[in-house]
Formats: sequence, C-alpha cells, structure tokens
Amino acid sequence: MARAATTRPGMAVLETVVLSRLDVSLRRNALAGALEVARRARFLADRHRFPQARRLLRRAASQMGERPEVSVLRLEDCIIDLDVDDGDSRRAATAAQYVLDLADQAWAAEEDACVVGLLDLVLRLMFHPQLHFGATDSALSVDPHGFLAPLRASRAFQEVTRPVAVVAEQQRGSAVLDDDNDDNDDNAAFSATRERPRRVLFLSLKNWNFVTDIIADYDADERFEVRCQDLGDLPVVPEQSTVLALRVELARGRGHRVAVPQKVADDLAWADTVFVEWGSAAAVWASLVVPLLAPQARLLIRIHSYEASTAMPQLVDWNAVSELVTVSPAIRRMLETTVRLPGHVVVSTVPNRALLTRFRLPKTAGSARTIALVGWAARRKDPAWALDVLDLVRQDDPSWSLLLIGPDFPEDMSEAEAAYAEATRARIKALGSSVRITGRTSQVPAFLREAGVILSSSRREGTHEGFIEGAASGALPVVRNWPDVARWGGPGALFPAQWVVATPQEAAARILALGDDEAYRVQQAEWMVSHADWSAVRPRYDALLLGGAGRAV
Repeated sequence: MARAATTRPGMAVLETVVLSRLDVSLRRNALAGALEVARRARFLADRHRFPQARRLLRRAASQMGERPEVSVLRLEDCIIDLDVDDGDSRRAATAAQYVLDLADQAWAAEEDACVVGLLDLVLRLMFHPQLHFGATDSALSVDPHGFLAPLRASRAFQEVTRPVAVVAEQQRGSAVLDDDNDDNDDNAAFSATRERPRRVLFLSLKNWNFVTDIIADYDADERFEVRCQDLGDLPVVPEQSTVLALRVELARGRGHRVAVPQKVADDLAWADTVFVEWGSAAAVWASLVVPLLAPQARLLIRIHSYEASTAMPQLVDWNAVSELVTVSPAIRRMLETTVRLPGHVVVSTVPNRALLTRFRLPKTAGSARTIALVGWAARRKDPAWALDVLDLVRQDDPSWSLLLIGPDFPEDMSEAEAAYAEATRARIKALGSSVRITGRTSQVPAFLREAGVILSSSRREGTHEGFIEGAASGALPVVRNWPDVARWGGPGALFPAQWVVATPQEAAARILALGDDEAYRVQQAEWMVSHADWSAVRPRYDALLLGGAGRAV
C-alpha cells in the first residue's frame, strides 16, 4: 500500500490504514504502533516525499497525545529535518534521549522487536550523514566521548553490544606456533597450514571497488587459495536493522538461531583468514557469525574513511576480530578513540593497492597552467574550495584553468547536496572555458598528462586515490588539510607536511611558488611512487594475510 501511495487518493488511503492500525496498537502496544508509523514515514522520506511523511507523523502524534511513545515520532521527524538540511541538534538530542529511555524499558520487558526498532531509530539520527559529512564539523570528530556518551549510558545498547565472542588466545593471533619455528618468519605463524596454501575468504557487501585487484593478485599466488562471498546475496542482507536483530538474538543467548546458507557456512569453515572489505554491516555480521562457524579463522576488517563515522564500528563485536586494518593514519587514530578495542586486536595501517608507475607519462603542452581535481562532484569533495583556489591564481595569471576529472553531480541527491551542486555549477558556468569537466572516464592517466598541479579540496578523505595518482604523475601536489579529520592528523599524517595547506590562499601561494619547478615535481612523484605503489605495498599485504610479524602497524 505504501508503494501504491503515489497519488493524493492513494496517500489518503495509506494514512487511513496506518492511523487505524495505530489506534488498535494504542490499546495493546503503543510502542510497537509508534514504530510502525515511523517506518511508514521513513519509506516516504527515503523517496523524497518529505511533506507526506511529515503529515503522517503529525497526524499520528496528534492521535497519540502526550504518551511517552510519541517521542518515537518526534525522533523520526528530526531525521527528516536532517534529510532536508534543516536539523535542530538540541531538539534531536532531546528526542534521542527519550527514545533511548524507551529502549532501556523495552529491553527490561524483553520486547526485543521494539529494542531493535528503537536503537535503529537512534543510530539513524546520531549517525545521519548530514551530521558527519555535511558543511559543519562532525560531533563525533570534535567531541567523540561526549557524542557517544548517551549510547554508552544506555542499558539496552550496552547489553546489545556486549561482546559475545569467546576468542581463544591462539585464535587471537595467527595460529599455534611450533616450538622450532622462528616467530619473525612470516610463514612460521601458520605452521599448521605450511603444507598447503593459505586459505583466504574475502567478504564484502556489494562494493568490491578497492579489493577486486587485490583478490586477483592473491588468486594468482601459489601460496594462497582464495574465495569470495558477497553478503548482499544472503537471504537476509546485512544492514543496520538486521545486524541489530542478530545482536539482540545473541545477547539473549539464542546464537543457535543464526541461519547461514550452506555455501557460506562451508566457505567460512574452509577459511584460515576471513578478510572483510569495508566497515559496513558486513563487518558487524562477520564479527557475530565467524566465531560461531569459523572459530579457527583469523578475522580481519578493513575500514576506509566513510564507515568510521557510521554506526557500524560501534556494533562490531571487536572481541571476535584479530586485526583492524585502516588505509590511513587519520582514520586509524579516529577509530582508536571512538571504538573500544580489546587489547588483543592488532591495528595496522596499510595503503590501498595502486599501480602508480602507469601514471608516469610525459606532460602535454600547456599542462603547467592546469590544476586537476579527480573525483570531484560531491559536497564532501568541496569543488567550491578548488574554484576559490582557481580564482586566486587567475588574479596573478588568467591563463590558469581547472580540469575536473570524473562525472558531474548525480541526479539523486539530498536537498542539501542539490543546493550545493546548483551553486557550484553556476560558478563553473561563469568561469566558461577556464573550467573543463571530463565526465565519466577510464582514461585518468591520459587526463593527468594535462595536469601541472593536482589538488585535493575535500573536507574528508581516507587517502584520496585520485590525488595520489596525480602526485605520481608528476603534478605539483597541493592538499587541503581535510577539516573533518584534521584533528586526527589529516593528510599531514599521510603525505609530506609541505604538501598540506589550510586555506585557498595558502594553496594559491604554493601553486604560484612551485608550479614551474619541474625538478621539485619529479622529486615529489618519486616519493609518492616509492611509498604507495603496489610494488612497495604488496609485501605488507603478504605479511597481513600470512599473519607474520613483518607488517607495519
């Protein structure tokens, strides 16, 4: 019926049915009724039908009166405010606390479906992208302990996220060592499997972008056997609500109910190492299921950037994890502060796989006055900051131009993203031929031949692969001190300090001072390749997957 509510009469029918069901619920279980209304409103809001969602919530709130459960509707309304970039943080915080109180009461009453719904609601508010990837500073980054305090004080959240995995000491490391083996030998840690290849199972949830080539490399390595499972193919796909439900089942001692398809169970039982790509719901699922079905396996979770500011790292059972892998020092430091990691968890930082030598091509004529930005069309990439830099250098020399490599802004955006995109497009249009957009392309090395300067203007990154490729190409590297992760070290913990600038004025000054220094650019390219090319990084992944002591942590 919700799907059919595309017309005014259809919406009227939907409202009538939902409010009639709520009327029945108020006599039986007001909390369950309020959660159902919130779910229907969320269905509409997810399709950008915000006025209809708000109308439904208002009518339901009027019907509920001053019951405590009305806070569920108010919290959903706060989430819709954030959807349209109109949130009131104080109102949201108050509503979240009321809903956490309801969750604690539901936990005590063993109303587990309500516990899942309430915690899901609170997490959707607290970790709304608008609060962590918008134009303002993320509260998780600015004051992580204060931000997480309400969650950590909630009995329901404490119980649901209590460690459930019992990891034997030999499973926390790599394997039981033979007395005759040298602990410093990468292969010695796996004496139990030295007569056969190391078995590695890669898990992800629909996104294999940064791990596909790694998988191919290790599949071709005789020291390894490789399998892959996309958890998006499971009958119940891991997402926030489903992993919360699994968490509740395990917290109640009902772990035997965990249902996993036989093929997935067989692969888990086969694996020596389980490598989870992205700190998404897949990581939560793996931390709950691997100890049950693959207690012999080392569990590795790799987190990039975005996931660190979502609820998922808070829901992982880190007691089940052998190693947390990060791709940048800033994200590592952020996670070490915001997540309670047991002492046995090894935390390592290893770059992504990048074949950087293919970018070392001769520059084209005219490249010396071209600034490039790779992967630009998102508010967190902040191309408006790059346009500020362009305006400043053009004051000195109008021949400067900006090359935006990658597709334009997507069609489906939040209202806040759409407003940012409209303002940015207007500025680009006003600059005329001084700004060029390549559109979607697989020819990034060729386009980087035209770049004398590579810029990273982002508010937040883990590594910014396009910037790394541009630096390797011999373009002058200029990277903004990414505001959302600056307190964790930002790009200064990843690249040479002199590459990092705080303002468009500092960026313009660096470009004007060094843009014509070809020897300097070549030197920086050599640094980039020596530190981040796959030839330098591959041995660190060998140590990671073989479990040896040689990895850089």
